[in-house]
Order: sequence, then C-alpha cells, then structure tokens
Amino acid sequence: PQAGNLRHASRLMSGDALGAAVSLYRAELPLSARSAFLTHGVATWGVLFGGWLLFCSLIEFSAAKFPRVSQSKLQSAQRTDDPRLRALARKVVTRNWLSVLLQAIVFAPLLKVAFPLHQVATAMTLRGYASFFGFWLVSNDLLFTLFHAAFHEVPGMYRFHKEHHTWKAPFCWMSHAMSLTEASANGIAVMAYPLFHSLYLGRTTPLELVWFVQLVAELIGCIEHSGYDALHPLLIINPAHFPHWLFSTTKKHDDHHRCFNGNYGGYLNLWDVLAGTVIEPGARSQTPKRE
Repeated sequence: PQAGNLRHASRLMSGDALGAAVSLYRAELPLSARSAFLTHGVATWGVLFGGWLLFCSLIEFSAAKFPRVSQSKLQSAQRTDDPRLRALARKVVTRNWLSVLLQAIVFAPLLKVAFPLHQVATAMTLRGYASFFGFWLVSNDLLFTLFHAAFHEVPGMYRFHKEHHTWKAPFCWMSHAMSLTEASANGIAVMAYPLFHSLYLGRTTPLELVWFVQLVAELIGCIEHSGYDALHPLLIINPAHFPHWLFSTTKKHDDHHRCFNGNYGGYLNLWDVLAGTVIEPGARSQTPKRE
C-alpha cells in the first residue's frame, strides 16, 4: 500500500497534479465506511478534539483533587477565571475546532496517500518508532519556536499572534484560542517531520502514529497553558532534574503571556538560551515589540 501511496504522491508533485488530485478525490466517493473523508478526515478530527477535551478535563481534575497541583497555581483565580475572557475563549476555540474539522475533511484523501491505516505492527521496529519520536520531538519544538519568535519579532507578524495574547493569565481551555493563521503555523510544525518521513524518505508512516504525535503536541500545549507549575510540559520529565538550559516549564510559558517578549520555546528551553530570549525571574509585564 505504501508503494501505491508514493506513486500517488509522485503524480501529485508532477505536471499532472490537478488530474491526480481529482482522481484521488473521486476515488473516495460515494461515501462509505472506508472513505478517506471518514477514516482520515472525520476520524482525525475526532481523535484530536476528543484528546483535547480529555486533557483539559484531566488538568482541571488534578487541580481540584491534588493540593500539590492547586498550590502551584501561577496567577490568581481572579485573573484566570474572568467570565468575559472565559466566554471569549469558548467562542474562539469553537471557531478553531470547526476549522480543523473542515481542513481534516478537505485534506483527507491526501492524508490517506501519506499515512496508511492499520500498519503499526509492520511499519517499523521499536527502535524505528523511538527514532521517529525523537526526531519529531526536536523538529516540532524548533519549528514552533521559529514561528513563535517570528510572530513577535518580525515586523507585521504580531497581528497573527495578537489574539492569543488576549489571555495574559493562561488556563488550559484557552490553549487553542488563537488566530487561524497561528493555528496553521502550529499545524505545520507538528506535521513537518511525519510528512518528511513519509513522502521524502518514502517510509511507511501509519496514521495512528501521526495521531499519537498530534496528541502529544496537544497535551503539551494544554499543560503549558494550564497555569499550574507542578504540571510539566513533558509530563514525566521534571525540568528541575536536568540542566536549566534544556527543558522549559509551565511557568516559563506563563511568563511569556505575562511579559510578551521572550520564552518563545515550547518544551525545550534550549532555543531561548541560545537566542538570548529567556525571560528572567521577576521580570515585569511588557508591551509587544511589534504591534
């Protein structure tokens, strides 16, 4: 199946791209249980949306049940629980999840070309999966950081990121509250290595593996915006047990929302250390560099 998918991909990148795309979409109609619009479109959206709901609910449960988590709250409830900002977050997040559903359905036949279903057992060895995850973990955070820094530092780019900074006191349910442009940039960061692995290296990349790394990215995003420093972005990795320059913390991203300029990295602090964009403890709130 992967060989057939690669032939489709080669044709899509050739001069007959339009004809290849039309044939791909026609092959998935009329709708059936095996149609890409359901198996790779609606199903992908369901996995991502369901995962996000679960992660946010678990974070709130942890804060309610475990004093260690609740006592690590970084900003006051008055700031994080503002009814107006909560209502705005629901509105923006609803818009974005509807957009994700539309995109997943539109691109479903292309996802089917790149990422076959039900090939987890034969696609690669455990070492291969570990290698894939390691490369993805680094590349995703590097691309996220580059996009994030560009939104703040490149003239004219901040307008695409400004909506996300409406919330200066983050909470998990606003983790996906951002402009559609910023959401697309984050999606590129998450999907870059899986697409490279499948289409450029020509290696079987199961859709279930893509779902897994997307869920990992979602979980990290929810934790980074949770507002509780006892919850670590990489969950089982406590940054305090490693060199300070390696892993980021929830507080670092909270400080980014409060101070704007700096702490652009996701779960790796390395990029900010190298770029000299670390927000020092006790820094005061600032205004964006690029309005």
